[in-house]
Order: sequence, then structure tokens, then C-alpha cells
Amino acid sequence: MKGKRMLSELKAIAGYAEEEAARVGIAVVASVVDIHGNPALLHRMDGAPMHSLEMAFRKAYTAATFAVATEELTDQVQPGGPLFGLAVNSGSKLIAFGGGAPFTVSSGERFGLGISGGTTDEDIAVLKAAIARHASV
Repeated sequence: MKGKRMLSELKAIAGYAEEEAARVGIAVVASVVDIHGNPALLHRMDGAPMHSLEMAFRKAYTAATFAVATEELTDQVQPGGPLFGLAVNSGSKLIAFGGGAPFTVSSGERFGLGISGGTTDEDIAVLKAAIARHASV
């Protein structure tokens, strides 16, 4: 039963992301990854760009494994920064574009959510709205 409840929560957060994206007029992919980097859920809205499948996963993966919002890494991966070369040296799994963040389900398990399909600012806004709504339920 625990697995069903967790999947329901993951589907709900993807649904919150879809509702927010539709509200602002974009189509996105929502990807959820566990703390080990394993895909847990992939949700693609009709019309979401195909490249967003990979981008959303990489944002979720980075957020889950680093336990950080991906936009917080952007400055650190620039030339001369402490994490320069992170994406290249990770086999291209990690990414420092905004639109990924960690979140916790009711059981206490942490996941990463990645949103891709809009501009970076739109992805971040959809992500924050979905996580805030999940936290308020």
C-alpha cells in the first residue's frame, strides 16, 4: 500500500505542474527521480518539446542527487567556478539549468522534480508552484 500512496503523490505533483504550466500557456515535461537517480515518474504534456524529456530528467537527477535547486548551481559551473565541468564529467547526467528542485513526500522520502518545456524562468515558476501546492496538501 505504501508504494501506491507514494505513486499517487508523485502523480499529484506532476499534475500540479501540468495545471500551472497550462495556466501560463506552456507545455512541459515533469520528471521525478529518487535520491539514487532512478526515474520514478515521467509526465509529458501534449506539445511539450521532445528535448524536454531529457532536460527534465537531468534537472530532476541533479536536484535529487545534490539535494539542491538546480539554479543554485548555475554560477558554480561557470569557467573558474568550483564545479566547472560538472555536466561534462558526469556523463552529461547533471545539469545546472533552473527548473529542478528536491522535495519530500509524506513518508519522508526525498525526490527530485525536474520541469522543462518553457524558458528557464517559466520552468522555475512551474516547479515552485507545483512544490508549494504539494507542500500545502
